Amino acid sequence: MKKWTHSKLLMTAELEYKLIEVRERVDTLLAKQRAARLENNKIKHVKKKSVSKQPESVKPLDLKNYQIKRIGQNSTKQRRIRMKFLGIVIIVGIFFGALEMGGGLDKAIDLMSLIFVIGVAVGHALGAKDGENKITRFGDGCVRGGWLAFLMGVSLIAGSDIAAAMDFGSLMPAMAVALLPPLYGYFFKIITMQLE
Repeated sequence: MKKWTHSKLLMTAELEYKLIEVRERVDTLLAKQRAARLENNKIKHVKKKSVSKQPESVKPLDLKNYQIKRIGQNSTKQRRIRMKFLGIVIIVGIFFGALEMGGGLDKAIDLMSLIFVIGVAVGHALGAKDGENKITRFGDGCVRGGWLAFLMGVSLIAGSDIAAAMDFGSLMPAMAVALLPPLYGYFFKIITMQLE
């Protein structure tokens, strides 16, 4: 019976020793885990402080400005700009050439219509919201101003004595002038589309 008790005591002592060893390992692992959590929390806290301390006026760095541009990129951009201006020259040449061949520039120029279209377009461009392209707004304003001037011209013609008398000799030149503002509006719209 003594042997069994002695062996039982030895087993118990070994188990206690192993339990103490396991407990020390667990305590070591728990301490490492706590240290890692504290370190992680410190990093998060520092990140939050650094984000919150930035003034609102600081903008992120735009690295595109500092990139090394290849020679081909600049030449492609210059080629696109040249092609845009060539397109504008072609459009203006065809427009004024057609007016000249069709009866002369004097019949296609009306200062009041031109002022009306450009005035509405400038007002429309000045009303651009943040992020909107003012050139696009100007072109859209030209088209709208042209149609407004057309409607105004037709209503003035319809209310005149010439329309009441049905004098086509005087009515047709007035209608030709009333048709000029939409022409100006679309002409300027095409030019602004090239500039966008």
